[in-house]
Amino acid sequence: MARFIRILLIGSIVFSLASMTEAKKVTVKAVTAWPKSVWEVGNFMKFLEIVNERVAQRYAGQLEIQYAGGPEVIPNQEQVEAARMGVVDMVFTTDGYYVSAVPEVNALSVSMLDGWEERAQGVNAFLDKIHQEKVNCLYLGRLGHNLPFTLYLTKPVKGIEDIKGLKIRCSPTLIGFLKKLGAQPVVIPPTEVYTALERGVVDGFMWPAGLIRDWGWEKVTKHVVQPGVYNGANVVVVNKKKWDEIPGDLQQVLIEAEDEAARFAKQRALDLIKNETAALKKMGIDYIELPPAEAKQFVDTAYASLWSIIIEKSPVNGPKLKEMVTRR
Repeated sequence: MARFIRILLIGSIVFSLASMTEAKKVTVKAVTAWPKSVWEVGNFMKFLEIVNERVAQRYAGQLEIQYAGGPEVIPNQEQVEAARMGVVDMVFTTDGYYVSAVPEVNALSVSMLDGWEERAQGVNAFLDKIHQEKVNCLYLGRLGHNLPFTLYLTKPVKGIEDIKGLKIRCSPTLIGFLKKLGAQPVVIPPTEVYTALERGVVDGFMWPAGLIRDWGWEKVTKHVVQPGVYNGANVVVVNKKKWDEIPGDLQQVLIEAEDEAARFAKQRALDLIKNETAALKKMGIDYIELPPAEAKQFVDTAYASLWSIIIEKSPVNGPKLKEMVTRR
């Protein structure tokens, strides 16, 4: 009888301990800078798919990322601030949309490394410290790359000289570069670009290569200038308090999923550019190749102007990042 009671007591204790140690479910509310229908968000959806699969296999029921929507939920340039305040927990966005708060993040646009290489070489850890200090967010990593910003026009040009005076829609990242070329940068939301082109408010726009058909801009685009510049830097940031609520093993799942999704995004980007270039040419859109000397000037001006801005805004961290992301 005494032995039976001891067994019951032991069983009760084990059950109680198991109940006490049962993992609490963490729910993460996520938004994206673009609508779910556009190409870029496909990379984030892949990231969510990988996370869901790994959580289901290893930690069933312990983590859920709820996708709340895109800029229709929170305007894209306000999303990182919303994450800072804890209104949302996770944001998939681009560096240009919050560069005013974290100027150092623009270094990703001129990085020569892939996302997983940046993590391996300490770039992510360095940027994470900066993000935590400036926007109360953890920097999870870069999820979009290999799509150079490309100049699309309604008017033909023969060289750099013809770009002077043109009104070009851009993100804040490209303002310094366009000014160096003598163009007039115009910052407007993507949803207004079609009408602006149609009405002649702008003469063109700069946008990551291969992505204009998501917005219907191919209908009002006549020319594409080559080469492209920079490296479209789409990133994931997470509210720091929410990140700290996530157990370490699940944090590792998110980190691994980020890097796996980044590899997926790279190949997806290379395939996209090849297919979209062929499609746009078939539609009659003219591809203008700048002469070799001017092409070099175009690219050199882009990189020099952005690094100059980064270092001016962040004289301590800027040079360190330049050293870290420049492939020797």
